[in-house]
Amino acid sequence: MSTESLFSAHWHRVRDVRPRLADDVVITRHVYRNRPCHVLQRRSTNVCHRLDTASFELVARLDGHTSISDLWDRVLLELDADAPTQDALTTLMAELHAAELLVVDGRVPTEQLFERREKRRARERREQHTNPLYLRFALHDPDGWLTHCTPLAHAIFSRTALLVWLALLCSAIAALIVHGDELARAVASPDLLSPRTALLFVLVYPPLKLLHELGHALAIKRTGGAVHEIGVALMVLMPLPYVDASASAAFPNKADRMLVSAAGIIVELAFAALGALLWVGATGVLGEIGFVLLLSGGLSTLLLNGNPLLRFDGYYLLADWLEIPNLATRSRRAVFSALRTTLVGKADDSPVVEDRRERFWLFGYGVASASYRTGLMLWIAWWSSGRFFVFGLALAVFAVVMSVLVPLARGFVAVHRDPALHDRRPLVSLMAVPAVLVAVMSWLPLPHASVTRGVVWLPDEAVVRATSGCEIGEAPAEVGTDVRKGDVLFDCHDPELALVERELQARLDELDARIGGLAVSDPLAYERLEPERRATLAALTDMRVRIDAGLHVAALDGRFDASGTSTLEGRALARGEIAGYVVPLDRRSIRVALGERAMGRFDDEPSRVEIRVATGDGTSRVHPSSIVRRTPRATRTVPNAALSTAGGGEHAIDPTGDGRLLLEPVVDFELAWPEALAAAPIGEHVGVRFVHAPTPLAGRVAEALRQAFDRRSRA
Repeated sequence: MSTESLFSAHWHRVRDVRPRLADDVVITRHVYRNRPCHVLQRRSTNVCHRLDTASFELVARLDGHTSISDLWDRVLLELDADAPTQDALTTLMAELHAAELLVVDGRVPTEQLFERREKRRARERREQHTNPLYLRFALHDPDGWLTHCTPLAHAIFSRTALLVWLALLCSAIAALIVHGDELARAVASPDLLSPRTALLFVLVYPPLKLLHELGHALAIKRTGGAVHEIGVALMVLMPLPYVDASASAAFPNKADRMLVSAAGIIVELAFAALGALLWVGATGVLGEIGFVLLLSGGLSTLLLNGNPLLRFDGYYLLADWLEIPNLATRSRRAVFSALRTTLVGKADDSPVVEDRRERFWLFGYGVASASYRTGLMLWIAWWSSGRFFVFGLALAVFAVVMSVLVPLARGFVAVHRDPALHDRRPLVSLMAVPAVLVAVMSWLPLPHASVTRGVVWLPDEAVVRATSGCEIGEAPAEVGTDVRKGDVLFDCHDPELALVERELQARLDELDARIGGLAVSDPLAYERLEPERRATLAALTDMRVRIDAGLHVAALDGRFDASGTSTLEGRALARGEIAGYVVPLDRRSIRVALGERAMGRFDDEPSRVEIRVATGDGTSRVHPSSIVRRTPRATRTVPNAALSTAGGGEHAIDPTGDGRLLLEPVVDFELAWPEALAAAPIGEHVGVRFVHAPTPLAGRVAEALRQAFDRRSRA
C-alpha cells in the first residue's frame, strides 16, 4: 500500500486552473504487452505523449470549464482509495502542459503554475548546444514536397522491393565470402587510413546519410505521418543530415513504427551491398568507392544505427519489438530501483506494472547500455585527443565529466533526496561499497602477469653468421643435409684479406732482412726498426686469424639450411649477415618481443614463466620455461617476422621495412624450450605468460594511463 500523502501543499496554486486539450491534438490507442494506452499527438508541434488508461480517463474530462479541483473531487468520489493523489494529478497536468498539449485559461499565471515547461525547454536548448559530440541545427520543413513522394514511398516499401533487397543482400554476402581473404587484407592494410581513403569517406558518407534519413521520411509518409523538420547534425565534428521522425511514435500499428525505425538501416545495408558488389567487380576509383561504401554502410549499421545500446534506429526498433516504450528512461529507473532495494532491504512503494520478463529486459538493457555508451564516449574522446590537440583534450575532459562525474553526481543527489536512504544502515552500505573497492585497488596485492605471443625459434648457436664481409668459395656441406658438430659448412674468404696478408708477409720479410745484422753493427737503427717489425707481425697474425675465421663449422648436430637460397658457392655476405641455420632435431628456443614501455614491470625478474603450446588433438598445454637472455637495449628489429603483424604477431610493422622492422622499439627475450616437450615447427606461435610479483590494481591502472598519455604526447 502506498504511503504517499493524499494532499499536496501546493494544491492551492493549481486548483482553479481549467485546462483542455489543444484543438489539434490527435489521440490514438496503442497496446503494449497486452496493456492498452493512449498516445496524444499535437500536429502543429509533432509532440507525442503516452498515457496509461487511468491517466487518459482523467485527461478526457478536461473541457476548459472544469477546474482541476472539481475534477479531483469527482474522481475521489468515484474511485475512493484508488483515486490519484493531488501531487500525482498536478504532475500529470504539468507534464501535459510541458508537452504543449494543454490550453489553459489565459487569466491564470501559468508561468508560475507550470514552471516545469520552461525548465524543460531551457534544458533542451542547453543540451542541444553544449554537447560537442552531437549538435543539431534545423533548416527546413520538408513535409510539402515529401507528400508528393508518397507513391514513391509505397513503391520502395513494398513486397517486391523487399525481395529485391534480400536478393541484393544475399549476392553481396556470397561475394564477400568468396573474397573473404582479400577483404581481410584490405581491412588490415595501412592504406585503409590513408588520406585518399579518408577523402573518399568524407565524400561518400554524408550523401549516404542523407539517403538514410530520406528512408525514414518516406516510411513515415507511407503511413500518412508528417515530417516537419530536416537539418544538419554535427556528430563528432562531421556534418550529417537528419530528419525529425518523431511522428511515427503516434502510429497505432507496431509494424509501421518498426518500419520507420528500420528504414535507415535498410537503406544503408542496400548501399553497403552495392558497394561490396562494386568492390568485387570493379577496379580503380570505382572499386575504392565500393569499398568505402561497404565499410560506411556496414560499420555504421553495426556500430551506430543498428546498435540498440545507443539511442539511434536500433534502439527504437528494439523498443517497439519488445513493446516497451521509453526503454532507456525506464531501464535507468529499473537499475536505480534495484540498487535502492538492495541498500534499503525492501522494495519501494511505487506501483509496479512490469511483468517478470519486462523487468529482466529493463535491468539488462540499463546495465548494458550505460556500460557501452560510457566506453564508446571515452574511446571517441581518446581518439579525438590524438588528432585535434587542444580541442581534442577539451573534448576528452568533457567526455569524462559527462560519462563519469555527472552520473555520479546525479546518483548522490538522488540518494540525498530519497528519505528511505537517510537511515544509518543504507548509508553505511552505500559508503562501504566504494570504500572496499578503493581499499582493494590501493592496498590488496593481486596476481599480476604479462601475457603475449612468442615464436618457436632456434638456439643462438644454431644461427650461422658471417664474421666479416666475404665471398663463399667452397661449401663442403650441401644445403638440406644432416651435419654433425665440428663439420665444415663453407669457406667464406675475402680476396682482399689474402692480398693484405701477402703484403704484410713481404713487409715482414723485408724488415727481417734489414735488421738481420743491425743488432751488432748499428744498435740505433735496430731499435728504430724493431717496433715496426713487431707491429707488422701482430697485424699479420691478426689477418691470418681473420682468414681462418672464414672457415665456418657447425656448432651442433642438425640439418643445414641456407638462408634464402639452395646453393652457397659464390654468394657474397656482409659482416654479421645470416648465411644459414643448423636446425637441431630436438633443441628449440622461444623468442618474445615486448614493448619498451612495458619493461617497467620487469625491473625484478618474473617469478615464473609459462608457455602454452598447441597439441595435435586441438587442445593446448602449459609448460614451465625460463629466461635465457634478453637484449640490454630496445630495438625496432625483431629476429623473425612472425613477431610482427606481417606474420601474425602483435607489433605493428614499418611499411618501409621487410616485415621485421617495427614502428615502436621492443626488447628481445629468449626463453628456454622445455626439455620434456617435443620439438615444434620453427616459426609456430606459442602463448607466453610472465608471472610477476602481486601488486595492487591501482598502481597498475595509473601506470597504464601514464604510458598511454606518454604515447599520445609523443605521437
